[in-house]
Amino acid sequence: MSRNHNRSLIAVGAIMGVALLAGCSSAAGPETSTAPEAGDASSFPAGDIRFVIPYAAGGPTDVTARALAPCLGETLGTNVIAENITGGSGSVGLQDMISKPADGQTVAIVSPGMVALSPIANGLDYSREDVASIGVISYSPMILVVGADSPYSTGEEFFSAAEEAPGTLTVGVSGASTPQAIELQRLADEYGVEVTVVPFDGSAGAITALLGGHVDSVFVNDQEDVVQRIESGDFTALAVSSPEPQAHLPEVPTLVDLGYEDLTLAVTIYALAAPAGTPEDVVTTLSDALEGCLTNPETVDAIGEDYVPAEYQTAEDFDGFLTEAEEVYTRILGS
Repeated sequence: MSRNHNRSLIAVGAIMGVALLAGCSSAAGPETSTAPEAGDASSFPAGDIRFVIPYAAGGPTDVTARALAPCLGETLGTNVIAENITGGSGSVGLQDMISKPADGQTVAIVSPGMVALSPIANGLDYSREDVASIGVISYSPMILVVGADSPYSTGEEFFSAAEEAPGTLTVGVSGASTPQAIELQRLADEYGVEVTVVPFDGSAGAITALLGGHVDSVFVNDQEDVVQRIESGDFTALAVSSPEPQAHLPEVPTLVDLGYEDLTLAVTIYALAAPAGTPEDVVTTLSDALEGCLTNPETVDAIGEDYVPAEYQTAEDFDGFLTEAEEVYTRILGS
């Protein structure tokens, strides 16, 4: 996709949003007359930084975080150690990060599902106010794909079959409380097209299930390994969730094209976040490091140039979008 098109998609898809999180206040450190406060920029980083990945290895969250970690470490002059903490559609890893000291030594890669959706859908004891956003890493919509031996070669055929036999077609997703799972619920509630949603702990599990013939389709991130399988013929792409077709998949219709004009919320914007209360100067240091890494050719190539915003998006740019996303999900889920 062109960089300008990518930027426009972010603006349109931001209602979904943007896994970005607001709020920074000071965290006090040891009171001495000569040493800087623990956690302020003059003493940060104070050792290795732990980078929490709230999904299993091999999925898009994991790939994105591990592409970014080496550059962050080099820029900050320390080790950035990636650690997968899975469960709860990302909420277990996010809660782990939230529980750590607000000193910038623990960060996480987050998404709208973790921050705006899971607390509403599952009544969790955290909210976006418990995390401080640092900046946006990448953006991608979802692709509905089937295997090479599927009887369905187009989105029209797939959804027609779902209408004729409600609930018989299975769709794998990366978690029960994810934007794509909610969009499939909306597909039934608002358009009368019912499929059976099968949640996995991350996209990698859903993709493995499709390859093994255990689900009829998956609705997963537009990511490079999925696109490669489409190009090789292992997968057939039926639809994308972006408002407009993806430049690298020009023949694949959007859900809007197929008649589901409101189903544009299943997009993922990955962001870097820290616990609420992380000092503002530490957040700024992390944000500057992230911005630099997103202009690093090796890092951008590892994440995927199609998925990195053309212009760096700060936390403040998206605080309002996260609020809007919460309002949308509250209305959908009737909370």
